[in-house]
Amino acid sequence: MKEEKKKNRNLGMKVLSVAIAILIWLLVANTNDPVITKRFADVPVQIENEKALTDNGYAYKILEGDKVSFTVKGKKSIVNNLTSNDFRVVADFSKLSLTDAIPIDVTSDKYQDQLEINLGSTNTMKIEKDEIASVNLPVNAIVNGSVADGYYVGESTTTPNLIGVTGPKNLLQHAKEIRATVEMDEIKEDITVSAKPVLYSDTGEVIESSQIEMDATSVNVSIVLWKTKDVKVNLTYTGNPASGYAVSSFDYVPKTVRVAVSQDYYDELESLDLGEVSLEGLDEHYEKNIDIDSSSFPDGVILADNITSIKVNAKIEKEITRKLTFGRGDLKVKNNSGYDLSYDGNNKYFVSIEGAESVVNNAKIADFTPWIDLSGLEEGTHDLNIHVKDVEEISELSTSTIRVTLQSRD
Repeated sequence: MKEEKKKNRNLGMKVLSVAIAILIWLLVANTNDPVITKRFADVPVQIENEKALTDNGYAYKILEGDKVSFTVKGKKSIVNNLTSNDFRVVADFSKLSLTDAIPIDVTSDKYQDQLEINLGSTNTMKIEKDEIASVNLPVNAIVNGSVADGYYVGESTTTPNLIGVTGPKNLLQHAKEIRATVEMDEIKEDITVSAKPVLYSDTGEVIESSQIEMDATSVNVSIVLWKTKDVKVNLTYTGNPASGYAVSSFDYVPKTVRVAVSQDYYDELESLDLGEVSLEGLDEHYEKNIDIDSSSFPDGVILADNITSIKVNAKIEKEITRKLTFGRGDLKVKNNSGYDLSYDGNNKYFVSIEGAESVVNNAKIADFTPWIDLSGLEEGTHDLNIHVKDVEEISELSTSTIRVTLQSRD
């Protein structure tokens, strides 16, 4: 009997020892690897089964719940090693409610049964249904990079040049174009490359959405290179300054620009006419930068310079008149048909001119090369007009007449 009691007492002591050991182990384990809570903020929500909505003819706009925050509770050794990439954060559109809300589920591919996951205040994705619209938009090539010296991108075309786009009406109502961007590096020959079509809004921003579909996934961009050359720039003026004023000079810079020219016109193009500047009614100097771009050039010509304007300077001065006198020695004779020529006794002649003050004051009779013309005249005495050459920016008002006598040499 005593022996049996002793055995029972030993068994109880053993059980108690095991229990104490377990408690000690649990105490040590919880001390070394405690339960902690970690927060994950602004984690993107993935959408599943989108076709549950789109197959019924709807697009959508997310109002709330495209990102969520949640907490994870578990052993420190586990939780500390977790990142947001270890979780699946999903809104399943097949679970769309009558109030257009979709529950958000957060699960972990690792240690799911050892974690307690709690969503924050945002636990549903809220959407607004939208109509599906379709538009056809132009495709424009965007060429980045550089070409070899002496060349320029003359033409860039896309195939296709029009793409059909389907998506939410609220997005497509702002769509303007599709751009196909290609990169170049010192090319010197025509090329064709493939590019991804990207949708842009009327404000120049990219429109991105998983709901947008295009009927082409790539675009072929063909680039044609033109040779460059420097050509003269022609610019003139029109109109008369205010009464009593005149143009003393008209100038502009640059006189040449670099252009790219298609092969059809390269050899024959020597200059570009940029039109006229009006000086009508002015009574003071005129200075202005005139913008230039390829839109003002003929077909087959593109501006290939970093010049964006032509600087024009016209000097407007008060108008004066002046008489220039000269002698017979300054007078040339044209078309004398073998007559002896004699003059009356007068040896002083004049030309009356008008123009801007500085121009008129600097004028010399040599500028006008006065002459008389004897063509068609017969023997006898004749009163002739003295002719003068046109001089830029000067008006001829009147000239002297001269009396000459022609006599046969027989």
